[in-house]
Amino acid sequence: MKNSPFSRVFLLLCAMFTLNFSAQAQAADGKSTLSMLVVPQFPATEIHENWGRVLDGLQHSGLPKIELLFAKDINEFESFFKAGRADLIYCNPYHMVMAKKHQGYRPLIRDDNPLKGLLIARLDKDEDPVHSLSDLNGRTLLFPSPNAFGASLYMRALLTRKEGIQFQTKFVKTHSNVIRGVVRKEGQAGGMVAATLAAEDSNLSNRVKVIYETPPVAAHPIAAHPRVPQPVQAALQSVLLTYLKGNPEFARAVQIPNPVIADYQRDYDPLERLNLEEFVGK
Repeated sequence: MKNSPFSRVFLLLCAMFTLNFSAQAQAADGKSTLSMLVVPQFPATEIHENWGRVLDGLQHSGLPKIELLFAKDINEFESFFKAGRADLIYCNPYHMVMAKKHQGYRPLIRDDNPLKGLLIARLDKDEDPVHSLSDLNGRTLLFPSPNAFGASLYMRALLTRKEGIQFQTKFVKTHSNVIRGVVRKEGQAGGMVAATLAAEDSNLSNRVKVIYETPPVAAHPIAAHPRVPQPVQAALQSVLLTYLKGNPEFARAVQIPNPVIADYQRDYDPLERLNLEEFVGK
């Protein structure tokens, strides 16, 4: 009997269960390392400083060590999560839709404040002021990247479909570049989100005005790849909530000042029905 096919299958299943349990236990007690990829809304030095402080603060929580993985731009960021390069990602709402579709990423936490896209213009009385959306017909608008959700993807769809504005599009990689480009008159207006505008130096933010807003949607989530064991995902969710609530300065720096549990069906599934495919950059 001990050499029967049944016994061999049973032993193989036992071995597989043991290996899987061992891998989960190793991850759960902090002996492995997880990688985290952050959407490049800001320069890499700023991402490293702000997120590095949060991840360093989690070191004594019993979680696996988390190391930052950097993407040079949005295109590389998207290629990384589509290929499942990162165990954890911090992404915009539509990236969450894409990440679930391609790899099955699951959102863990998000900020309770909704995301709103803003269209900003210079706040001055120059020779060509912008007073309303109609002033932007045929003009150049700046956006971080095609798939930056509130600042670009949703904004461009609304301006085109709902407002009937025809405009020239210029992508400038980051939100920081948008406001600087608008101030330098490289475009007549530009797309940002409320959180990134609020994070800018007042010397810049005081030189622009908001002329249009998108409807609010659920904010950027931190999401986990399905290869991260469920017990570790649950621990990450709990520890992140506690840590960010207890360290408001660090939480504001990573744009999650009011962390709450995220749920895909409630928070991000509605975005699938916006039919934004024609505006998605490939």
